[in-house]
Amino acid sequence: MILKLHPLAENDLKIALDYYYKISPTLEKKFLAQVDRHFNTILNTPNLYQYETKTSQKAVMKKFPYIIMYEQYEDIIMVLALFHTKQNPKKLTQRHEEI
Repeated sequence: MILKLHPLAENDLKIALDYYYKISPTLEKKFLAQVDRHFNTILNTPNLYQYETKTSQKAVMKKFPYIIMYEQYEDIIMVLALFHTKQNPKKLTQRHEEI
């Protein structure tokens, strides 16, 4: 099984990394390390996290205010979004509808 980022999720990650880098390069590295840990957990145990919709699951990051939305396919896990929890949740619903 492989993990891929949807282009919108790639953009989410870039925005978050830029934001944390502006605060502190160290903070950016810590954020990326947390994201990597979550990606590895999702890849190794994809059914660990609850379903948000009929097809997508969410992993809540504990040290940073983000959730990772993803869907499982036969041999691919597609990350749909890295969503900052202070945003309007309707944005996430709209994102899911777009994809």
